[in-house]
Amino acid sequence: MQHSAKLSFLDRWLPAWIAAAMALGLLLGRAVPSLTHWLADAKVATISIPIALGLLVMMYPPLAKVRYDKTGKILADKRLMSVTVLLNWVLGPA
Repeated sequence: MQHSAKLSFLDRWLPAWIAAAMALGLLLGRAVPSLTHWLADAKVATISIPIALGLLVMMYPPLAKVRYDKTGKILADKRLMSVTVLLNWVLGPA
């Protein structure tokens, strides 16, 4: 158990987050049946937009070496956050 002390809160609880996301997906599928059809139809050519966005959101932080421990400080600085979002999510992909 000594290894878990070195992990961040998010990393330590990763299995719980995954299980919660799966449960939320199942609940949404039951509560909003039309959501399933909308997600299946949201495509460009043969690429599913929801899956592409999900992969981008999932893979971008490790590739960009996101420091989650600094998130609170960064979110408090609205100017820095605005510039970061503009550069990384608007100009960068273009």
